[in-house]
Amino acid sequence: MNKSKSYALLGLILLIAVAYQPANVAAHPPGPITLAYDIDTEILTVTVTHVTADVNTHYVYEIVIEKNSVVFTTESYTSQSSASGMSDTFSVPASNGDILRATAKCSVSGQTSQQMTVSDITATTTTTTTTTTTDSWLPTTLMILVAIFALAVVMVIVWVLRRR
Repeated sequence: MNKSKSYALLGLILLIAVAYQPANVAAHPPGPITLAYDIDTEILTVTVTHVTADVNTHYVYEIVIEKNSVVFTTESYTSQSSASGMSDTFSVPASNGDILRATAKCSVSGQTSQQMTVSDITATTTTTTTTTTTDSWLPTTLMILVAIFALAVVMVIVWVLRRR
């Protein structure tokens, strides 16, 4: 095989490889999160919205519960209960003024946190802060894919120009 055909073949392979990467590029962090605390039963209900096409490969893999900025419990998951999200309950003894925080982590990219302050007056959610962070590997992956795509385009252009 001559050099120009090798360039064309390599360029085509790179283009195909880039075309089959959309699943990771479309990844998103979970959220929003809704918290509800029942002060009588000491149960924290965490409801996470996380829309996904495949609950077995792109799901909330971990929920971390903090009480007053100290990790209280961590629950791990191997899939998500529905394509729109999930809900779980946690036994968390808390009193008036305690701050409860839940962080949901996505198996593909990112995490979202929600916190509330416990109140004796009501057992409903009091939301004070929402924080969303996206893991740093996603932008790096995008940069690598763009570089591969650009290299493939350059190789195809070189191949076309050499044929003239």
